[in-house]
Amino acid sequence: MSALTLSAFRYDPFSDEAMHNPQPLYRELRESHSPYYIAEYDTWVFSRFEDVWNGYMDRDHFSEAEGMLFTREQLLVHHRGSPPEPVLEPVKNMFLFLDPPVHTAHRQATAAPFLKGSIAKREAEITALVRERLALLLPRGEFDLNADFASHVAVTMVCRVLGLEPDDPEALARAVNLTVGVPSDAPGVAEARALIYSLLLETVSRRRAGKGPESPVIDALLHRDTIGRPLRDEEIATDLNGILVGGTETLPKIVAGCLLELARRPDQLAEVRAGMPASVAPAFEESLRFCAPAQWFGRTAKKPVMLGGVDLQPGQRAILIIASANRDHREFAQPDEFQWNRKARRLLSFGVGPHFCIGIHLARLEGQVMLREFLSAVKRYTVHPERGHWPVSQFQIGWTSLPVTIDELA
Repeated sequence: MSALTLSAFRYDPFSDEAMHNPQPLYRELRESHSPYYIAEYDTWVFSRFEDVWNGYMDRDHFSEAEGMLFTREQLLVHHRGSPPEPVLEPVKNMFLFLDPPVHTAHRQATAAPFLKGSIAKREAEITALVRERLALLLPRGEFDLNADFASHVAVTMVCRVLGLEPDDPEALARAVNLTVGVPSDAPGVAEARALIYSLLLETVSRRRAGKGPESPVIDALLHRDTIGRPLRDEEIATDLNGILVGGTETLPKIVAGCLLELARRPDQLAEVRAGMPASVAPAFEESLRFCAPAQWFGRTAKKPVMLGGVDLQPGQRAILIIASANRDHREFAQPDEFQWNRKARRLLSFGVGPHFCIGIHLARLEGQVMLREFLSAVKRYTVHPERGHWPVSQFQIGWTSLPVTIDELA
């Protein structure tokens, strides 16, 4: 590579290229610019798997006190020294602004319905929901893999786990997808946020009054002291928003992406069909690596630390790019190839360390059931990415709309 090419390279997570088609940038980062320093933000960017993994695992040197999704405006304000303490009066966002041990205590209070054993008991319920949805959609001959199918299943299940009762699950899913896009002041975003918050706040208020369906998560937040004082309804609603968005927005992109990648590879699709149901789990795991929507999360150094061969000082930020690490050839052979039976040692799609995704077991089971039931019911299908929608985002990428034509039922 020439010195001119090296000097001309520039990565900015908020650039159009990074938000539209980031993989070429990530490849360049991993091979020639790792780690990468952005002077404008006084921030280090880590793109290789081992560095990203180690950054997430290091609870002693890195903090989420500033949150894990940095805005450009936030990064333009440089600071050195200890990161700010999390705001607990009032709580801004429990999961995104707390570090262990407070985060650990809070997470333990809400974890019970998301544990692997608890989720496993829901397989029949999830299967019935998926079959019911497919029975409605398949006769149409064409529908949307995300908006009509996977989003409906995902939002319905996370609402059931949380004890939410939305009047219109599809409208709620659309609202969630709208709030994670950019720009944040786009038409309809404020209304979407208001719809979500209103549902959450009304549900919490009902549970405090002993009304509505039981909710282990909400009830735990109402009655257990995790931050040194009882939480207010507004704080609980804000906290639930993170679980609702995570459970609604990410999984449908993976399911839609998986069915698209299999359709592009008829030989692999045939192998998955022939090996079902055992083949579904590894196929979905590869989809988590290949199609997971999270681009990156941030951390703030709370004490001097070396990561990836560079020294970070207290107060400096680190951007840890999951979507790049999951394509690192140092961890995965032929990383840009979708291989349904890949045997990966590690994955970063759900995060690792103290802040890993609380809904990991629910997402895995839902995804596997949706894949299994769709392929069991449909013999031939055609996906239409040219008519799909891949919104611009620095944080979450993937298909929010992906039409499919059912060519032949099984």
